[in-house]
Amino acid sequence: MEQANNNDFGQQRVRQLLSGVPFFNEIARDDQVQFSLLEQNTRLWVASSGDTVIRAGDVDSTLYFLLRGQLEVHAEQEGQAPLYYVSPGEVFGSLSMLLRTPRSATIKVADSAREAVVASLDFNAFNDEQSPYSLPTRLAFFHMIVHHIRWTLEVKRMQAPQHELVQSMRKLPVFQGEKGSKEELRALCEQAQGLAELLCRWNEESQANTGNIQLT
Repeated sequence: MEQANNNDFGQQRVRQLLSGVPFFNEIARDDQVQFSLLEQNTRLWVASSGDTVIRAGDVDSTLYFLLRGQLEVHAEQEGQAPLYYVSPGEVFGSLSMLLRTPRSATIKVADSAREAVVASLDFNAFNDEQSPYSLPTRLAFFHMIVHHIRWTLEVKRMQAPQHELVQSMRKLPVFQGEKGSKEELRALCEQAQGLAELLCRWNEESQANTGNIQLT
């Protein structure tokens, strides 16, 4: 996978690619200054068919968005069929980013795709008290992460409603305070961490039992 120069695509094409991701759409709609900052800090990557996008065992603070193409998620063992696929508009890489743990799977460009275009953002820029982003942008970022992980857990719950970790999902606190506040941001950070830890536990159990994982 090679980093692309945003100028290679042109601003109009870059914005067209980013428009497939709800988070970027939300910021573009609400605050053009913040969207311009996001554009400046977003890295674009181009990968050819079969190229590796994320390698199992790596540790970094990057969150990824698939803009074009299709990706395959593979367990550490080579030669097995993909565990699942990543489609355009989807976010991936959140667990390792939040928990600072090694990536749990390898993600490659599907053989059926000629190439993939991926966008990446540095999590630390949103999580730092000295963040260059505004409070509403940081709230939107963490709302996205919480929604993404909670949705993945809900899928698991529907597949295994009697699983012991379902009760743990229900015990996770939900913020009841003032919306749009720093307190909400802190609560979202804690929710994201708690959900990530829960999903990691669920993945570890699933992998031990069947070899399947759901999110890297």
